[in-house]
Amino acid sequence: MTGPRAFIVLALLLSGTAQAQQSSSFDGTWLVLFACPAADDGTRGYTLRYLATVQNGVLHGETGTKGQEGSLSLDGTILPDGNALLLATGLTADPAYSVGRARPLSPVKYHVQARFQGTRGTGQRIELRRCEAVFTRQ
Repeated sequence: MTGPRAFIVLALLLSGTAQAQQSSSFDGTWLVLFACPAADDGTRGYTLRYLATVQNGVLHGETGTKGQEGSLSLDGTILPDGNALLLATGLTADPAYSVGRARPLSPVKYHVQARFQGTRGTGQRIELRRCEAVFTRQ
């Protein structure tokens, strides 16, 4: 293949390679520090600390044992520009730490809007209560 068509194919291949390299620039192990202060309704504050891995731009982290009280998974894709919308899912534990005093083993689901740059990232919980996330590459 020669001519303009070959140039277009080559440009598309190089563009895809560059995007894949940028998406993976955040690959590695990250420490997640997630802090929720006490809420106005008396719900207690808490801090979670756990590891997450990023592979090909896809983040996955877990704390607790999946399917048990107090478990939480955090998942999502970090875009090449460092922006990410992450989804947290899990099960509640002590009602004193859940807005609305949800019973233990109640489903938890919320989003974290995050921004990664170099070896650090920050984020904020979107739904229900204000919580802050800090990500540090290990």
